[in-house]
Amino acid sequence: MLMVSLAGCGSDSAGGAASTQVGPVSFELPEGIQEVYRDAEREGGWVAEYADDQESAGAFIGVWRFRETPPSATHAATEMIAQVRASGTHPGIRTREDGKVDIPGAEDASIINFSLEGSGADITGRWWMIVDPGQDIAVTVEYYGSEVTEEDLDIFERTLNLDSGQSW
Repeated sequence: MLMVSLAGCGSDSAGGAASTQVGPVSFELPEGIQEVYRDAEREGGWVAEYADDQESAGAFIGVWRFRETPPSATHAATEMIAQVRASGTHPGIRTREDGKVDIPGAEDASIINFSLEGSGADITGRWWMIVDPGQDIAVTVEYYGSEVTEEDLDIFERTLNLDSGQSW
């Protein structure tokens, strides 16, 4: 049986954001965003979710764990898009690949920007596809919402890290 270890939120940083570790990926939660869900036993799918308001989620962060590690961030992006479209969790999603990105500790990482149309609100977001095939790690970190700006996404991106030594 696979043991899963998800550490909780850490101490606040100087900017008021809480440092969070979910398996091998870490990031700082923007101020006002709280943990909504964690499933330490789940071996695929959404393993952690955070939101500013559980009712409306003007800002939402999720961590997706792949069951099988894709060979690259590009393959992970294709799989993620197919999963989300098939599940119906993001109705009217429009995606745009924005290329490679440097995430400390990641062998391969890329960005997919997206928007949700027909939701009644202008919702934009980003997926960071983080892959280390040699360590059998593939994660998507998602940040989106009606109150999330491009600047918010860029600031959040600078806090992302992958530590292959951290197990699920």
